[in-house]
Amino acid sequence: MTEAVRWHRQAYWGGWMDSATAGLLAAAVGVGGTLASAWLVQRRADATRREEWRHLERTRIADLAAQQRTVMVEARKAAYIAFNAAARHYLASLNDHVHALRLGTETPQTSFDAVETARAEYRQWYAEAQMIVPDQVLAQVRTVNTGIAAVYGILARITRGTAREGEDIATAQSRIKESWRALSLMRATMRADLNVTAPSSDPRHPGPPPPSVPGSSTRG
Repeated sequence: MTEAVRWHRQAYWGGWMDSATAGLLAAAVGVGGTLASAWLVQRRADATRREEWRHLERTRIADLAAQQRTVMVEARKAAYIAFNAAARHYLASLNDHVHALRLGTETPQTSFDAVETARAEYRQWYAEAQMIVPDQVLAQVRTVNTGIAAVYGILARITRGTAREGEDIATAQSRIKESWRALSLMRATMRADLNVTAPSSDPRHPGPPPPSVPGSSTRG
């Protein structure tokens, strides 16, 4: 075999090996690119699903919180309505008892029995309000309770003939007017808490008390 033939053979086989190697490398790169592309697509899909799940979870938590707030607001609203009604009824019964004592139209104990009935209902709703209402409203509720309790104590002692010095019907009437004012302020605070009305610009003056008509219950 001459040198020329040998050189031609080496050139032929060497060229073929280079082409085959290049083909294999190209195929490997193509497969790797396809796999990498599929992996990236899968990662993006997984990231999208995770973000969708997080969004759904945030929405669920927000909806649950909104539902809980709604439930709490409705519970406070129901407590406000019940306590306000009970306090008004209790205070009106005390006012009726004052008129009964002053006019002598019925036995003191008869009208005082009506006071005791209203007081029992009031105490029930007061106990519930203590567990539900926020601190700002609770402060007003306690002010109302203190005022009404003072009126009750005065009238109870007058009815039983054990009135203390300075305790008379005029004193009871004055305390009742103060209690109506406190009740009005409490009601305004409740309405503001429920976003029904804006808070009073001057909470010390919620408005004048309702007029007192002799022989009828004063209503706030």
